[in-house]
Amino acid sequence: MNQVSQVLATLVHYEVAVRDTLEYCLRKPTYDIALFKDKKRSVLIEVDEKTPLKNIIDNSGENGEKLEKAIREFYATVYGDESTILKLATSAEGVEELRVDHNQHLPIYEGTLPIHENVANMIRGIIADAHNKQLDCQEMEELAKCEEKMYRGVAYMTLVGDLIRLFDEFNKAMQENKGVASPASNFIGKDIETIIRHINYVRANGRLTDLVYKGMEDEINALVENMTGRRDLPAGKRFPDVMRSTQETIGRYVRDAETEFRAKYGPAMKELVESAQANGGNTAAA
Repeated sequence: MNQVSQVLATLVHYEVAVRDTLEYCLRKPTYDIALFKDKKRSVLIEVDEKTPLKNIIDNSGENGEKLEKAIREFYATVYGDESTILKLATSAEGVEELRVDHNQHLPIYEGTLPIHENVANMIRGIIADAHNKQLDCQEMEELAKCEEKMYRGVAYMTLVGDLIRLFDEFNKAMQENKGVASPASNFIGKDIETIIRHINYVRANGRLTDLVYKGMEDEINALVENMTGRRDLPAGKRFPDVMRSTQETIGRYVRDAETEFRAKYGPAMKELVESAQANGGNTAAA
């Protein structure tokens, strides 16, 4: 693995750690403790040690300072020992478990999405520079594209899941108040607006153009417009129908993207470790 590919591989690895934080926006019976600890370590170590990411940040002036600040704040808010979002605890049976406050998904999105997009932009810049210098990084370029597919699929899966939940809560609050807006419905409405803004952000930053991905995006956009009154429901369909269909589309996309991603990610990380060992335990700096 050449030096450019090593840098790209470490940045993709960081993207994965950040992206995998979105797991905690999925409501699951249990979460893997070892994976949580690994993500917690990975998010911060890349800016605490001399890594390709840290090197790029240090050479990016004010933008680099802003990104490092965002990463450290994200770590403190989500993974830090004082975090109220993710907390290790001991169950009544004496088993260590991770407790997730599902009322605090928004801070996870507010940290994860922009950090991931920033690192993705770094990767694109390095790939473009490699092309200009006629350096071979095709395998890492393909891996980065697979990671983007996985990231956008997971981002949409979590965001749309929250959008649907909030939409149901909003309608319930309106019904309970006989169709008149109330403080409760207004509060939920603001969260809905925030989720839609995050969905639009994920969409605006996407570089994928294949028809399967764009078809999923179009279906999500149609659902948002259904919910906001800018598009009629399809003939013969009700909200539960279009919600279920959209979530099924996203689910299929994520399953396919994950299969493609894993086929490339495992070998790439193995090669990165072997390269690091050959270099005395250090990967190349950018």
